Amino acid sequence: MPITPKSVENSINELANYLAKPAKSELETIRAFYVWICNNISYNATAYFGGESAAREPIDVLKSKSSVCEGYARLFEALCLEKDIKCQKISGFSKGYGHQLGTIISYQTKTDHAWNVVFVLGKWRFIETTWGAGSLDDQKTFVKKFSNFYFLTKPEHFIEDHFPYINNDAEGSKEWQLLKRPESLEEFSKTLKTTKFAREWGVIFPSHKYEVVKVDRKASIPIESKQNTLVSVKVNLYNSNTELCNNSVVLVKDNGSKCTITIMPKEIGKYTLKVYGTIDQSQTGMPKLTEYMIDCTSTEDEFMPYPEHNRFYGPSNDCNIRGFANFDSIPAFQICKNGEFELKIKTNRTVKVSANIFETDGSRSSDFVMIEQSNDLVCVKARFINKGYYKLTIFSELEGNDKQSEAMNILVLNKVGAKFSTPFPKTYSSTKEYNCHLIEPLVRNIPSNSNVRFVMSSPVIEQILIDGKVYKKENSETWDVTLKTGDPGEVKVSAKTDINAKSFTSIYLFVVDSE
Repeated sequence: MPITPKSVENSINELANYLAKPAKSELETIRAFYVWICNNISYNATAYFGGESAAREPIDVLKSKSSVCEGYARLFEALCLEKDIKCQKISGFSKGYGHQLGTIISYQTKTDHAWNVVFVLGKWRFIETTWGAGSLDDQKTFVKKFSNFYFLTKPEHFIEDHFPYINNDAEGSKEWQLLKRPESLEEFSKTLKTTKFAREWGVIFPSHKYEVVKVDRKASIPIESKQNTLVSVKVNLYNSNTELCNNSVVLVKDNGSKCTITIMPKEIGKYTLKVYGTIDQSQTGMPKLTEYMIDCTSTEDEFMPYPEHNRFYGPSNDCNIRGFANFDSIPAFQICKNGEFELKIKTNRTVKVSANIFETDGSRSSDFVMIEQSNDLVCVKARFINKGYYKLTIFSELEGNDKQSEAMNILVLNKVGAKFSTPFPKTYSSTKEYNCHLIEPLVRNIPSNSNVRFVMSSPVIEQILIDGKVYKKENSETWDVTLKTGDPGEVKVSAKTDINAKSFTSIYLFVVDSE
């Protein structure tokens, strides 16, 4: 906004007249007062933390350009009164800086905040200039950042962190909630507070409306976003010593507007769950949506940690432009019964794909993943050696970008370790290019001095070369070759799609073990 002349900043009357002059309505005047205060009055953090007294009288706030909530609210009220606009300062309880989850607020508790109500367009509306001006950070420093959210805030949003209590009159104060059905102080005390971002974007937590969640072994907290799609969400779980415990929490995407947080603590105790999200993929940093206190009273008999991954499991929001056709029907959480896992993804064009699996200790492996594909299908095979949770990450290219990035993350619970503890055969880019499908052996390590059967198919290969011997295509697309292996070393399978080509191209590599 334009800089205000210094000459009008020494008088409430002169400032009110100056700000109201260009306004074409009472609403525009109120808006001008809100914007000016939020941009010109800084919060006195030193006074808030007890280091000094803050200006509270409107003229003193105007001169010092600094105050706490009382001064902000009084100044706004004074400006309104100068222009005969109905306005009141409201005192009460808030869930602002320093609010402790699980704190029980009662009428014996001292009120800690002040804000305004203003009568405009035929009804009372909320004005919160203190929080509209900025906020305190973790270093107890005021960070100036203008916010529109606290200008004429909806009553159903305002009640999440503001509860009026004026002149020790609980009953008389109810009307200043501006709700058809006023809330009790007990309900306000317990109810979850979401941030302004969550409220603006329509993010709700429908099943857990209180800020303290009791957990008996395990709990699931759904998140819904009806107005805007959350393109990214993340969670962090901290124990009472503020140590990160993200191996006890997982976030699974259900569909475009819903996801579910599952908490399974390793130990009994109190935890803090912080939830972040954004509707803008290009936004740097991810605003907080809410916080819960997790009160865990019992744990699972066998704790199985989740892999390190504090974002949601499921397909990315750009899967459609990556060429994937059925990504919406792929469950973000899947169960594998025997260590051998297969995921089929339909495509609407040829897609270059790679994959890794991650264990709970953070170790990564591409050797235990094999990808086969055709023009309209990608088949990802994974082998899980141990019982427990795994993260399967699938990478692909975006159109116009040769660099692969995450296309989807799948959480897999493997019930029983795989029969074979060896990797898949090594594959090459030509393996996928030729649409190869390997039937056996599906292990990289094969025995020496033994008969080993090789079975594979491809719609385009005309000849294959195994251990120096060429095999020509007959009537079928399938090759079925039994080879007597020699001493320890390597066996490579190569192929030609044109019998006139001078050389063969590698498609599989096996390792011959000693007996």
